[in-house]
Amino acid sequence: MKRAWLAVPAVTLLCLSIPTGVTSAAAETAATTTHVSPFGASTAEHGHATRRAVASHRPTWGPLTPGITEWVSQSATIGSNTSCTSPGYNTISAALLAAPSGATIDVCAGTYDEQLAIVQPVTLKAKGAVTVQGPSSPADNLTGCDADGGSQPNQDVVDICGAGTVEITGFTIAGGWSSSACYDSIYGIAVLGSSSLTLTNSTVESVGGDPQTDGCQGGVGIQVGLATSATTADAGTATLTNDVVNTYAKNGITIDGTGSSAVLTDDTVTGTGPTPAIAQNGIQVSDGAAASITGALVSGDECNDTSAPCGPDALTETQSIGILLFDAGVTTVSSSTVSSSDLGVYNVEDYAWSYYTPPSPFTATNETFSDLTLNNRYENAGFDAGRSTLTGSSVTGGDIGVMVLQYSGQASPPVAKVKGNTISGTSTAAVEVESDQTSGDEPVTLKVKKDNLASNAGGVINQSTSVIKAINDWWGDATGPSSWSFGSGTSVSSDVTFFPWATDSSESTLEACAPAGDPSNQTTTSTDVVLCAPSGTVNTYAANDGSGNVLLLGNKGNDQLIGSSSGETWIIAGSGNNVINGNNGTGYIQERGNSANDTLVNTSGYTIAPN
Repeated sequence: MKRAWLAVPAVTLLCLSIPTGVTSAAAETAATTTHVSPFGASTAEHGHATRRAVASHRPTWGPLTPGITEWVSQSATIGSNTSCTSPGYNTISAALLAAPSGATIDVCAGTYDEQLAIVQPVTLKAKGAVTVQGPSSPADNLTGCDADGGSQPNQDVVDICGAGTVEITGFTIAGGWSSSACYDSIYGIAVLGSSSLTLTNSTVESVGGDPQTDGCQGGVGIQVGLATSATTADAGTATLTNDVVNTYAKNGITIDGTGSSAVLTDDTVTGTGPTPAIAQNGIQVSDGAAASITGALVSGDECNDTSAPCGPDALTETQSIGILLFDAGVTTVSSSTVSSSDLGVYNVEDYAWSYYTPPSPFTATNETFSDLTLNNRYENAGFDAGRSTLTGSSVTGGDIGVMVLQYSGQASPPVAKVKGNTISGTSTAAVEVESDQTSGDEPVTLKVKKDNLASNAGGVINQSTSVIKAINDWWGDATGPSSWSFGSGTSVSSDVTFFPWATDSSESTLEACAPAGDPSNQTTTSTDVVLCAPSGTVNTYAANDGSGNVLLLGNKGNDQLIGSSSGETWIIAGSGNNVINGNNGTGYIQERGNSANDTLVNTSGYTIAPN
C-alpha cells in the first residue's frame, strides 16, 4: 500500500478522527491508502508504506571537467562530436554514459525515445525543439534512487540520483504511460540522492494516467526529494525557472522531505480542470521540505468525483488544491496567481503520519503568502493548524475568500493573519472560521486587519469557540458592519471584535468612540454612535437613552450596559462580571467573558449570541 498525496477541500490531511471519502475513482482505493485532511481532500502519492530503506546514494563521479561538450543528434551520422551535423552520439543516454563530470551535452532537435539516468554533474542544453519521450513501460532500476518506491520502485523519464548539480535547459519531458496506468511511483523528473537540479524554459507533461478517467494516485510531474519514513528522507534540491508542467495525473510539482528545498520562479502548472476521477494538486511542499515560490501561475485543479466525495464542504468533502503546504518548512509564496482550482492556497502544520513526525515540542513555522491573485471555485485560501499569513493580495469570487479551520483532529491551534487584502465577490463570506464545534478543539487565533471586505455576500463569519479580531477593516460603508452591529456594510457574526472599523475605502480614518466627559458614566441620545468602556478595569455605566441605534462596548471591568426602551442597542460585554439590562427594548447581546457571572435582565426582545 502507498500513501496518497494531498488534494484537499481545505485540508487534505490524514485526519483519522474525521471520516472522509477517497479522492479518486473506485480503482484508486484498491491500490492506495488515501491521505485525507479534515476537509477530506485526496492527497498525491508519495511512495509505498512498505518502501525499503534508502541507500546513501553517495556520488561516484570523479573530478569536474568543465569545458567538455558532447553533441547528440538522433538523425545525423556519428562524426567528430562537434555539431548537430557531426554529433558524437545518437542518444542522450549514450552521451551521459560517456560524459565526464561537469560536461555540457548539446542535444539537437528531435524526439528521443528513452529514459535518462543522470548520476554525474552535467549540463543538458536543447538545440532546437527537443523532446525526451519515456516508454509506456519504463524501467524501474535506472539508478539506486528508484528503490525509494519500495515494492513499486520509481519509474521516471528523467532520473537524477546522486548527481551533484545538473542543469537542463529548453527540453520537453513527456511520459508515455498508458491512460489507465495504476502505479504509485511515477515521476516525469525525480531529483533524489542529494542531487540539485536547475531546470529552465522546459516543459514536463503526460506523467501518469489520464486524470479525466484514471483514479489511481501515481503521477507527479517534477518530484524534488522524497520522504521515505516518518523520520527519514531522500533529499533533493531544485531551481525551477520559467517551466511549464501540465497533463499530470496527481501533482504538478512536489517538494518533499526534510532537507529538500526548491526555488520556483515564473513557473506555470496547469491541472486537467474539472474531473470525475481524481483530486489533483498543482504545487505541493511537504514533510519538512522548504520552498520559495514566486510568479507562479497555477490553475485547473478541480475535483468532481462524487465517490470521494468531492465538493464545497471543507469539513466533510474532498477538494483539489492549487498550492499546498503540508508540514512544510519555511516557505514563501509571492506574486503568484492561483485560479480555477477548488482551493487556491492551503497550509497545515504539525500533522503526524507515516512519512513525517513533527518536532516535539512543536514550533510553528510562519508560512507567508503575499501579493497573490486568487480566484477559485470554493475557497481561495485555507489555513489549518500552524501559522499562516496572507498579505497584500487580491481575492475574488468563490464561496469563501479566506477560510480558517478548527476541528478535533488538530494537534496544534491555527494562528492566522490576514492583512491588507482586497476580498470581493464571494458567495458566502470574505473570511470564515469553520468549526466542528467539538469540545476540546484547539483555540483559533485570527487577525483580520486593514482589509477591504466590501462587495461580499458576508463579511466575517466565526463558527469557532474563540473570539477573533477584525479591526481597521473597510466593510463597504462608513457605518461599519451589519448584523451584529448597527452598520450597513457587509455582515459580521458574533464573537468577532470589529471595532474600530475604517470609515472609508482607503482605510485612512477609523470610527471613534462617542465623546464622554466621565469615562465611567456614559449615556447618549444620538444614533449610530459607539460608547466604549475605557481600557483597563474601570467599572463603566453605559446606556442608550435615546431612540436611535447604539453600540455599547464593555471592557475588563464589572460594567453596567443599558439598552434603550425605544431604540435598538447592540451590547458587547467585556470579561468582567457585568449587568446587562435590555430595558425591554430590542437589540443584540454578546457575552464575551464569564457569562455565568453576568446578569441579564429585561432582554426578551434581544438576540443573544450563544456562549
